[in-house]
Amino acid sequence: MKQRNAFTLIELLVAIAIIALLLSTIMPALKAAKLQAQGAVCLTNVGGLARAWTVYADENNGRIVGSMVGSTRAPFYCWVAGPETQNGVPVSPENSTAEDEIRGIKKGLLFPYSESETIYHCPSDTRYLKPPTTVNGTGVGGYRSFSLVGGIGPNSQNEIAWQGYVPHLKISTIRSPGDKYILVEEADGRGLNVNSWIIKPQTPNTWIDPIAIWHLKHSTLGFADGHGQKHRWEDKSTILMAKEQRTNFGDIGPGEGGDLAFMIRGFPFERYYSP
Repeated sequence: MKQRNAFTLIELLVAIAIIALLLSTIMPALKAAKLQAQGAVCLTNVGGLARAWTVYADENNGRIVGSMVGSTRAPFYCWVAGPETQNGVPVSPENSTAEDEIRGIKKGLLFPYSESETIYHCPSDTRYLKPPTTVNGTGVGGYRSFSLVGGIGPNSQNEIAWQGYVPHLKISTIRSPGDKYILVEEADGRGLNVNSWIIKPQTPNTWIDPIAIWHLKHSTLGFADGHGQKHRWEDKSTILMAKEQRTNFGDIGPGEGGDLAFMIRGFPFERYYSP
């Protein structure tokens, strides 16, 4: 008698159905594992940047590095410079590539204390793979995933008050540094994260700059004592604001506002400006 070596159509369909069922079960777990791994790398990166920030201050008489991105209106005391070509020619953010931005990162005052451009980037941040856009002030683009906050370091050549408050210029003036964040995940759509990330403690019902949420409902923050921390967002309006990258966002729903209150409590600045 001849032995049958081939599958019947029914057997083949059953095998395909079983494989599809297994994949549908495994894929979410694999995706969750990938997100968890990316979140762990991001937390390591932001912690490394926070430590570099503290070491810079320790080696510069306690002076805090500038929080702005190098530009014509911010002298070169900035933690990162603006994007530039291989020949050192400045490139506008909306026309820059990841390589242009990395060259600016390497010229920043903080780079000698970090020594790797990779820690400026979250692996979940894929904006640099897409072209930037400035439609309605939002879009994609950019390699650097983190921004320093505007309440620390000089913001202009004269180190004047900005946004209604005076920034910390010395690390010694920051009280409870373990509770004050200095680095925020941001997804500015203007080609890269320009300037610094700001909020106005005197306007407790409105975000100014949006945050980025690349880890489900979590973001990573870097703190003034050199540690990184993952924070979970609770308000639906916060998720919406981050998704749409809306500036001056005040559409906070009833019973919400805890996320904004948390960020206001942790935002470092020396004092309110009194002319």
